Amino acid sequence: MAKQEAAAEAEAPPPKGKKKLIMIIVAAVVLLAGGGAAAYFLMKPSAKNAAKVEEEAKTPPKFVEIGTYTANLMKEDTDRYLQVGISIKITDPELEEKIKAQLPEIQNTVNLILQSKYPSQLSTVEGKEKLASQIKEQIEYIMGLRKSAPPIRSVAPDAVVPPLPPLPPAKKGIAAILFTSFIIQ
Repeated sequence: MAKQEAAAEAEAPPPKGKKKLIMIIVAAVVLLAGGGAAAYFLMKPSAKNAAKVEEEAKTPPKFVEIGTYTANLMKEDTDRYLQVGISIKITDPELEEKIKAQLPEIQNTVNLILQSKYPSQLSTVEGKEKLASQIKEQIEYIMGLRKSAPPIRSVAPDAVVPPLPPLPPAKKGIAAILFTSFIIQ
């Protein structure tokens, strides 16, 4: 009798719960494979974009010196000044001539930005990175690579100021603002 029951259990179809689980697993695998294939084709660079990226990678960046600046900083405890050398790293060689043509306006704007800072704002790495970002945005605006730029404003270090809305990205060209020297006295 026990042999008959064992044979009946072996021949019986699997319970419905196992079938359902197998169907769910198969559906999940199919969906993941389809999603992976879609992501591959959407993210795969086209031949035109690949050639452009390859061409940009072959062109070494250029560095344009825009000057050494000495600026009075905003007064916190005593009179302090900043002496800084600034270079612009560009990825488009055609920008070099445009920068040189706009140099007086760029220098004026950089001076205004530097004079709007407190010494404590520039004493940290984050402060220097923020300064470089502000200078870059203003230069991109002057060069016509950006449609708008935030206003140059002086804000006390301990003041709570709402952040400015994010700016639309600029056209490519200026890779970075580099401080070749940075002295606060």
